[in-house]
Amino acid sequence: MPQYASVSGTILQINYPENISTQNHCGLQITLQSTNQGIVNLTLTGSTYVLNSSLLKVGDLVTCFYSLLAPVPLIYPPLYQALVVAPTPSGTYAALDIFTWLPSSQQLTNSDNTLRLNHINQTRALLPNGQPFVGNLSDKLLLVLYRATTRSIPAQTVPNEIVVFCQEPI
Repeated sequence: MPQYASVSGTILQINYPENISTQNHCGLQITLQSTNQGIVNLTLTGSTYVLNSSLLKVGDLVTCFYSLLAPVPLIYPPLYQALVVAPTPSGTYAALDIFTWLPSSQQLTNSDNTLRLNHINQTRALLPNGQPFVGNLSDKLLLVLYRATTRSIPAQTVPNEIVVFCQEPI
C-alpha cells in the first residue's frame, strides 16, 4: 500500500508566510491549480526535497508528494505538507514509492503494482545530494521520473531519472 500521495499542477502563487510550522521564515507555501483536485495549497519547509534544487516559479508544472499518514486540516482548499517536489514539464511524470524487485518479471515494481521499471541499469540513480547511488534499488524509496508508459496493467516504463532515498523524507 502506498505511503505517499501526489498532486500535480501549475504553480499559481508562492507565499512566504511568517508562521509556517514555526520555523522562523524557513519555508514557503505554494498554491497549485492541480489537474485533478482543483486549487491545492502545499507547505514546503527547509527539509522538503526539491528535485535538483530547482528554483520554483509561478507557472512551473510540478508534482508534489505528501504523506498519507500525516494529519491534514479539514479546510478548502486542502493544505498538504510537501515532502518531495519534482518539476514535471509537459509529458514528464513522477512517482514516489518503495519499489521491489520481482524475480519473475526481472523488474522493479511499485508497492501497489501499478508501475514497473524496465532497463534500470541504463538509468543513472542518484542520492538526494546528487551523488551516484551504486547499491541495490530494491526495497528503497525511489523518486522516479519518466515519460512514456505502456498501456498494460501494470504500466511499464524506462525511467529518465531515479533519486534513491535511503531514509524516509522527513
